[in-house]
Amino acid sequence: MKETVLKAEIRNDLGKGPARRLRTSGRIPGIVYGKGRASTPVSVDSRELTKLLREGASGKIIKLSFDGAGANEASSKTVIIKDSERDPVKGHIIHVDFQEVSLTEAITVTVPIVLVGEEHRKSDGGILEHVLWELEVHALPTAIPEKIEVDVSGLTIGESIHVGDLKLPADVKVLTPSDEIIASVILPTKAEVEAPKEEAGEGAEAGAGAGAGAGGDTAGKGGKEKGAE
Repeated sequence: MKETVLKAEIRNDLGKGPARRLRTSGRIPGIVYGKGRASTPVSVDSRELTKLLREGASGKIIKLSFDGAGANEASSKTVIIKDSERDPVKGHIIHVDFQEVSLTEAITVTVPIVLVGEEHRKSDGGILEHVLWELEVHALPTAIPEKIEVDVSGLTIGESIHVGDLKLPADVKVLTPSDEIIASVILPTKAEVEAPKEEAGEGAEAGAGAGAGAGGDTAGKGGKEKGAE
């Protein structure tokens, strides 16, 4: 896993008021904690953090670089994003937790699962269901994959891919139960099959009604003309 650099500043003013002012200025308050280490309040740029999370930063190794405030702190910390909190109404990030890690100690993280090959799957009328979106693993930070790609191109109706079917490096221990389903192909429900037919039937009925109406108009006109004659 490659290392990503994120600039950070030490927070000296704590509490709701200072945190609110930070968010207003475009920064997100956070905390750095680690095993046997004192917690460090920090702040990071909102746009940079949002971009990282959008790219799937969970479990990704990040170097927090302290260039500005807090010059007395170590110049950088190796961390992962352990958790983030979002505003329940607006949805934007309001706080982030970083876990400081050692590159020589294994950690437990979740890694995103990405399905690939769907466009090459045989067209059999089945519906592909993505069931499991993350995998919990235990490994050295440098051995943790950024994502796990699962090929579904060979799946047919009634088949599934389970966690136990994955082939991961020996130095990555999977903690998610092996019998959990990652993806499967199922038959469409009766309602899903009948819906298009019903729509087609309604369209045909509408067309027939329109034709009948047009015929009626013609007949009416013919009657009027005949009477005039």
